[in-house]
Amino acid sequence: MTTAPRLSAAERRTAIVDAAVREFGAHGLDGATTDAIARRAGISQPYVIRLFGSKRALFEAAIDRAFGMVETAFADAAATTTDGEPLRAMGRVYGELLADRSLLMMHLQTFAASGDPAIQAIVRGRMVALHARVGELTGAGPERLREFFAMGMLLNVVAALELPELLGGPDWPERMCDAL
Repeated sequence: MTTAPRLSAAERRTAIVDAAVREFGAHGLDGATTDAIARRAGISQPYVIRLFGSKRALFEAAIDRAFGMVETAFADAAATTTDGEPLRAMGRVYGELLADRSLLMMHLQTFAASGDPAIQAIVRGRMVALHARVGELTGAGPERLREFFAMGMLLNVVAALELPELLGGPDWPERMCDAL
């Protein structure tokens, strides 16, 4: 029998947050359990609590991971665009992110959990920061930013419900993102 390599606390923490994004995305804050997250990460449930303190703190870390992934993808897209259209490049990369169903569902679960005022404050802060960052990276004005974020929310719903026909067929992400 081979033994898995020993991970550092930071690597283990990353693995737990990855598992949490998948589990919270599938079941939400109330439906997910730290036991299920621990099983996904291949560790014990007490270790999850020892590292994060509570399920809520782990959910907050998953929120940070989900928003951080989008922010990083947007910044990379803006920095590497060759057509001088950073907003369009961000739209294209967002279309690619939608293929990660766990990430998509985690984002939707962050909005669903926003009935809790503390979670709402965190998600609101992340959305405001993301909006400001996209504006900073693209120079887009308020109207263009509203269109971009509105299209992103529409894309979330279509992807979550697997309704490509609503937007014209299987190539909808590319066409919608290019429309930005």
